[in-house]
Amino acid sequence: MNGKTTKMFGWAVGAAIGGLTLVAAGMAGCTDGTTATVAYAYDYPYVYTSYYPVDTAYAGYYWADSWNYYTFYYEGAGATGVVRNALAVPPYNPGTGVGGTTGSGGRTGAGGATGAGGMLGAAGHAGTGGSGGAMAGGLRSTLASVVEALARGENVCAGRVTITPKNTTPACSGGTSAQERNGVTLVFNNCKVQDATINGTFDVTANRSASEQTCSPTTVITLNHTTTITNLSISDANGKITIPMQTDTGMTTYTFGQTPTKLTFSTNGEIQISDASGAAMGDLTYTGMDTVTLSGNTSYTVDGSTTVMSKNDNAMATITKTGLTRSGGCCRPISGSFMINRTGGSNPGQATWTFGPSCGTVMRNNTSVTLPACI
Repeated sequence: MNGKTTKMFGWAVGAAIGGLTLVAAGMAGCTDGTTATVAYAYDYPYVYTSYYPVDTAYAGYYWADSWNYYTFYYEGAGATGVVRNALAVPPYNPGTGVGGTTGSGGRTGAGGATGAGGMLGAAGHAGTGGSGGAMAGGLRSTLASVVEALARGENVCAGRVTITPKNTTPACSGGTSAQERNGVTLVFNNCKVQDATINGTFDVTANRSASEQTCSPTTVITLNHTTTITNLSISDANGKITIPMQTDTGMTTYTFGQTPTKLTFSTNGEIQISDASGAAMGDLTYTGMDTVTLSGNTSYTVDGSTTVMSKNDNAMATITKTGLTRSGGCCRPISGSFMINRTGGSNPGQATWTFGPSCGTVMRNNTSVTLPACI
């Protein structure tokens, strides 16, 4: 390979890669950094591991309760109203909006009619407009964005995903619903969304408790949930990501009728990444603990630490995340940083990756780099 090479084929994990120049097309709408001659190809799977497991863990959180989803950040898309369709199950938490706030055409629909109670209506039921397309505005699909879209009731690869919702009685009495969402089992079978294909199983089970038996504006809800991922994969023209297994244990507290602002995840799993030619770029196992801070419906920030083991060369690394921010429309973090401290294997040492201030602007050890297109 030389500086004119435009494809990422033939990466040999564990091979000597000093002096390698990587040039690749970034995601549409992203601002690419300046290509630099640095030995960072070996780090590339670790870049994915810094945020992809957290994204999928957060997607499970969408199914853990009957949230008012409009107030949540939606991975992979902008913060606009969504009209739910028949896939949506119990009503939203009460007291989170006034009647008829939204419903003027769904995120993916072609100008649906205004719904009769509005998305954030007092009764919590959705309007009927806005059914249709798989994802909004031509935005690329990720495993997280598809799982979240299904939780919102969007029409995604109909007939190619089996959705089995889980429901339970509320943690305290006095609300507007006798049942609330308590998880889901999703089974993808060649689910095609835009140019991506998804297969595998995504299962969520939640349990909650309340600080008092009768719901009130001061009642504190404690929510715990477990997400189990089995052989979940997404592939497109840029390559393939497979999560053979991942288990996430999440916990948060919130006041009845409100949405949470912070949650924690304990994660254990494995990620396999292949390039467009099918060549393996990395096979990493990981365990970690992350704190996710929600910033309304526009972004979330991740702080935490993950221990990673490479199955290709037995390298071990610690990834420490600081203010790593995910926002709609960008396939990678838009701000924050993470540090890799790797021991053993072919390329031991430390590297700090920094993102932002715009989508696609990435630096490694204060040197601008251009990463290959996102998978």
